[in-house]
Amino acid sequence: MVDHKLQLFLEKVLLSQWENKIQFKPEMKLYEDFGLIGHDANDFLTYFTKEFNVTISNEFKFNERFYPESYSALDILKSIFNKTVNIFLYQRLIYEKELKDLSIKELELAIERGVLL
Repeated sequence: MVDHKLQLFLEKVLLSQWENKIQFKPEMKLYEDFGLIGHDANDFLTYFTKEFNVTISNEFKFNERFYPESYSALDILKSIFNKTVNIFLYQRLIYEKELKDLSIKELELAIERGVLL
């Protein structure tokens, strides 16, 4: 069960465009479950750190947690190449960057510690 204050914050920030409210669960992820990327993810973290007086550790790597808002031409070409190779080989041999998606549980731990790791 998610802390009540965090629940209200997440409803305000993540669900403002939806009519239905949901009960947030610790295992929910910001990208996988809510599609946060790029500037939206950055804005979310800015609001989160201000609301809960949390600092972001130097160990926190934004680009390992969230996809960018847009990709460079080289990133797009690499992705097309990887998908083409995978189609012809009928298996997933070349992997795209996998995210270490930020969970609600990690947000709760950051509130407790005062630091997002």
